[in-house]
Amino acid sequence: MHKTEQDEIDEVLKQLALVAQQHPPLTHGRQLALRQLVNGILQSGRLCRPQQGQFSGVYQDIYDEALQELLLFVCQNIDKYDPERGSVMAWVNTLLARRFFREAIPKLLSQRNFRVMTLSELDNLAAPEETESLTEIFQQCIESDPENIFQKEHIENYPSANFQALVKRRISGQSWKEISADLEIKVSTVSSFYSRCLNKFSSKLKQYCIDNVT
Repeated sequence: MHKTEQDEIDEVLKQLALVAQQHPPLTHGRQLALRQLVNGILQSGRLCRPQQGQFSGVYQDIYDEALQELLLFVCQNIDKYDPERGSVMAWVNTLLARRFFREAIPKLLSQRNFRVMTLSELDNLAAPEETESLTEIFQQCIESDPENIFQKEHIENYPSANFQALVKRRISGQSWKEISADLEIKVSTVSSFYSRCLNKFSSKLKQYCIDNVT
């Protein structure tokens, strides 16, 4: 029977997975096979897009987060792939749709909802004649940083990836993927750090903003 292009891609990916399995973890042979496997998965054009059309404005961030975690899982757990149960793409798409995309939803939405909640609460405190947008006030609060805590809080070994800088990037409209590329840090690392900082500084952020609108 004539093999289709899809069949050929599936065969290549399967062979790369099997080669990776044949080498012990952390060896050059496994790392090389995994790198080629990940590139093959990304270039296959067959990665699924779970729940596409939902989560307007934040879908790509959720998807990027899920994809990063999926590929990390594949590299760390390639021995779990069983060619008898299906193709590599069937395996990764099942994981993406049923596990990693679902796990990324609350993580990303919690960050977004925190910011929306904070700004909407502050909006109720603003005087009717207030002309500055709450986003601008929020940004001023971050930039003023009188205790130098927002700039001081940064990802380990990456002083430029501090909370103050990340807030400014997010307010300017940068996606996690863009921020990740600029800083050369994984999406999941940057977004998780940002989420932790929001929780850590929530009281101070609200108080700073209240002081600026009253």
